[in-house]
Amino acid sequence: MKKSLKYKIVLAIVIIVCIMDVSFIFVNYVNYMNVNRNYTDSLAQTVANTCRLVVDGDSVTGYLDNRRRNTAYYEVWNKLIDYRNTSENVLQISVVNFRDGGGCYVYDTDLTENGAFLGDIRPYDEVQNAIKDELIACEKIEPLEYNGRSDYYIPLNSSYNIPVAYIIVGISTENVRREQLTYLGYITIIVTSITVLFGVFMIWFMQHNVLGPLNAMSKAASSYSIAILRDGKESPISRMNIRTGDELERLCESMKKMEHDIIASSSQLAIADWNSNHDSMTQLYNKRHYKEQLKELQNDCTIGVIYFDIDNLKRMNDTFGHEKGDAVILKAAEFIRRYLTEQARGFRIGGDEFVMLIRDCTEEKVQELVSTMRGDEKGNLSDVTAEFYCRLAIGGAFRKTAETLEETIKRADDEMYKNKHSVRKA
Repeated sequence: MKKSLKYKIVLAIVIIVCIMDVSFIFVNYVNYMNVNRNYTDSLAQTVANTCRLVVDGDSVTGYLDNRRRNTAYYEVWNKLIDYRNTSENVLQISVVNFRDGGGCYVYDTDLTENGAFLGDIRPYDEVQNAIKDELIACEKIEPLEYNGRSDYYIPLNSSYNIPVAYIIVGISTENVRREQLTYLGYITIIVTSITVLFGVFMIWFMQHNVLGPLNAMSKAASSYSIAILRDGKESPISRMNIRTGDELERLCESMKKMEHDIIASSSQLAIADWNSNHDSMTQLYNKRHYKEQLKELQNDCTIGVIYFDIDNLKRMNDTFGHEKGDAVILKAAEFIRRYLTEQARGFRIGGDEFVMLIRDCTEEKVQELVSTMRGDEKGNLSDVTAEFYCRLAIGGAFRKTAETLEETIKRADDEMYKNKHSVRKA
């Protein structure tokens, strides 16, 4: 019995639709898993980079040797705990040195009874035991996967660039897996709806030979793309207002939800990236970003450098406490921020040290700016005692011909110290 042409066309369309459905779902789901993995890797690396700014590798070696916790130890510990609490996906931050008997803990942000203290040695678990030699050698390893979490092991180096311990960042994968399953459900509904509607429409078209509905479907399908929101404008998806009461309406709402989730994830990545480049207290650029800028500006010959140091900050901390000292640091940052422009960027590179890098400037401009800052009364940062006060010591330099950028910075630093001691003598 011969099959009719209609039967053959319907069968071909069904097969094609099924193949398209499965393939599109598979490709999109794999891409989405990769995006989530990249986000998790990026979050862990951002946390580790921030911890490197707080944890000193040389101090870690000292703590491992004497097992004594001082004020500086608790300050770093509290900062790690605070940073862990900034993201619900960061489960734990630890600093561990691995030995034959297991992991010797220096810092651990787990405050439950399962948490470790300085010097506690925890035996290797099954996952760690498989790479015991690599852990002892403090080599770079892939994340260790557990049920509901991924642990990233990032080596922490001493000032001699020798690995002394691992920064272990535990990232929750429960939310990621939940989002992946949700995404799989959404993408299955969306893609299946599209392909089924497309198949039904193709069959209807073959039966009724109507070109209008085919063109309408093409225009509708071409508008189902995620657009990133910019300048407060709505995306094509958010502007869609389909009220048909059928699969198309549900498809529209599903796509809006998917767009919202993707934009939310992008926003979280942007926030994490901003935090990795800025000092959490002053909101100025941090030392990590400062080093990156130095690499970019090595060949720039029109660079001006202004170096700042808060005079008497240590005496302020010792006499009146760190709360008063922090207030002085914030005043210093506010003072520097008043002079920042599109060409001038401010960095906090130490507890009481700041640097301003100025692009496309001249030596006269640097000298004029230094003179203006030194004459600005707001450079006096405190008046809590007649015995001493905190002020910003300021020195500037413009890059000379055949001079390295590091040499220019050194000259600015020297000028700052001259300014500091001249005012003290006066």
